[in-house]
Amino acid sequence: MKKAYSVLLCVLLCFALQIGVFAEDMQLRTVVPGQHEITVTYNEGGYVLYEDELVPSGTTIVVPRHGAITLEIICSADCHIETVTVNDEDVTDQMEYGELPLQNVYTDLNIVFGFADCNSEMPHPEEHDPCHRFALQGGVYSGDRDTPLPNASMIFDFGEIETVSDRDGQYSIPVIKDGRHRVEIKNSEGVIVGIENFVIEVRADAAEITVETLEDGTQVVVVPEETELADLDFIVNSDGSVTILPGIPAPSADEPPSIGEIIKDNPVIIQTGALIRENPTEAAVLFGFAFFLLLFLLFARRRKRDDEEEENRA
Repeated sequence: MKKAYSVLLCVLLCFALQIGVFAEDMQLRTVVPGQHEITVTYNEGGYVLYEDELVPSGTTIVVPRHGAITLEIICSADCHIETVTVNDEDVTDQMEYGELPLQNVYTDLNIVFGFADCNSEMPHPEEHDPCHRFALQGGVYSGDRDTPLPNASMIFDFGEIETVSDRDGQYSIPVIKDGRHRVEIKNSEGVIVGIENFVIEVRADAAEITVETLEDGTQVVVVPEETELADLDFIVNSDGSVTILPGIPAPSADEPPSIGEIIKDNPVIIQTGALIRENPTEAAVLFGFAFFLLLFLLFARRRKRDDEEEENRA
């Protein structure tokens, strides 16, 4: 009996040694996904864009593993972004200039944007309202400020705000607020000639309206906190982009134009200058005659004064 147990133990030991040798040669493998799904959800009150395209709520975006993605957020006319969560984690503080950048994506993500009203119906909205509002005016041009775009349609934020320039290319908007915006400009024939996403940022330490350009090309319009009316010019470039510049407001009625402006804009002077350029020889003869006539008058006046002094001495 003891011999039988010994033989059985030897067999089990040999079998265990074979398993150990097999385990040394065996490698454990794990399948890692090459891409991940990002689901974007949001309520009414704004828009989400990815690669400059509108993303409907509930859309799933597929990105490579360890890839990057940036989502743009544009709020409706009377709303602001209140919360942003990624897999139930609050990342609202990571929002900058209306963008949510996500780097090194290594898992599936569920992103939820929460829009809320600007509390405009509160008894004292200036104490609670997170939105900064002001009026906007200026000009819309093609190429430079010397070529206005008359009767141009300006559509902001997917139709939240719309206006049409006058025959001189001037426009006005009764109210716009801070945040990220999108402007679409059409010429008088209804053809889209320019599209641009830009940001309006209200700063308490700003002294005047300026435009800053970020590394990615985003234009940030900096507006002083107490601004009630801002002047901005939109210049449509040949490639369809739009350059935004602080406007040049017209002088008020209380500030009369300078002498230089009067001379520059005087129609008589302008016409005279055109005649001189067209007839240089006649103009030179005329100026020469006027010069000698002036000398003759001065000489005659001097001669008369000398005669009067001689009579007085006599």
